[in-house]
Amino acid sequence: MPTDGDGAEAIRPRMASMPALAASAVIAGQYEVRGVLGEGGTGIVYDAVRLEDGLPVAVKVMHSRLAGDDQIRGRFRREAVILRRLEGPHICPILDFGEVPGEHGRTLLYLALPKLEGRSLEQVLRAEGPLDVPRIIDIMLEICAALRSAHAQGVVHRDLKPANVVVQPDGKVVVVDFGMAKIVTGAGTGTTNLTVHNMLFGTPEYMSPEQARGEELDARCDVYAAGVILYEMLTGEPPFTGPTPLNVLTAHLTSDLEPPSKRAPEGRVSKALESVVMYALERDRDRRYPSVSALAAALMHARTTPDEVDALGPEAFVTKPSGTDAFAATMPSVKVPPSSRPPSSRSGPSSRRRSTPSSRPVTNTQAFAKTVPAEERITRTWVALWVLAALASIALGIYLALR
Repeated sequence: MPTDGDGAEAIRPRMASMPALAASAVIAGQYEVRGVLGEGGTGIVYDAVRLEDGLPVAVKVMHSRLAGDDQIRGRFRREAVILRRLEGPHICPILDFGEVPGEHGRTLLYLALPKLEGRSLEQVLRAEGPLDVPRIIDIMLEICAALRSAHAQGVVHRDLKPANVVVQPDGKVVVVDFGMAKIVTGAGTGTTNLTVHNMLFGTPEYMSPEQARGEELDARCDVYAAGVILYEMLTGEPPFTGPTPLNVLTAHLTSDLEPPSKRAPEGRVSKALESVVMYALERDRDRRYPSVSALAAALMHARTTPDEVDALGPEAFVTKPSGTDAFAATMPSVKVPPSSRPPSSRSGPSSRRRSTPSSRPVTNTQAFAKTVPAEERITRTWVALWVLAALASIALGIYLALR
């Protein structure tokens, strides 16, 4: 299983590490420690086995400084219950969670997870360099599938990045560390509060502009992070980098977005794929793809028709009611005329400019004309029947009264 990928790279200054538990230590009377898999901003991940059946597990123990915070401890209890219910073939589930007494009277908060075989996407990119575009799209579709499952269950990741994506030996992709950002930083808000434990939780390169501004978050922040990962896999680097977290966050808010075709070798990024990237990375979340389902459908469209950009705008996709997300019915069934311009790159600090969608939802007017009158006729028939019944009742009453 890859080492902990919960934002350690982005923590400035870094939280002091707590002493690691010794090999053969037992956590919560159930999990025997065999070693350390990794350490991140929120805790240490131990290689362990479950004593009752010998199952290999990864046990994440949160840093004592975090576990000692009453608010974080309360959120841990609430969120762990929700996260334990998360299901999906591309989601790493939580097997168990709890809190146990630690040294010096401190509480230890832990999560027990299946021990996944494979490497993080970050490790894959570092070892293998640029991946083939078909493989990139396959990886992105599985990331979208994981996010879709979580979003449908009301959970937003908030810290999606290559270090939190595991590529297993058979090529299957699993997303890990759902919910940790919310446990540490609180419900709904962005993750840029530098006063919370003197740290910045999350990785600035993958943070959405609304996270950088500390605004309320929804599933579209994961769409943006997925777009950053797609950009990085195509070009070899995230769209915005810098010497400090503040520089990177400022770039997300103010800098022009260079199209990936400008950074990648000629011919590597098709017109359609570039349009998908640019829409996913719109600074204004209302101009982004409305869901990861829409992003996935656009990716599939770009793979089959690499030169067709006319049906890739966010407004060409059917949105689902709030709180739901599904792949079904995301692509329009009718082709639409091309737009006057493709999604635009950003144009500086004051830019809130809309990227003109390449297509808009199209309504089949003939079908609409046939179905709506029929519905109206049914409604009118029922109204007429009710009116007649009421009149008959009144007439009967008058007749009986006059007898």
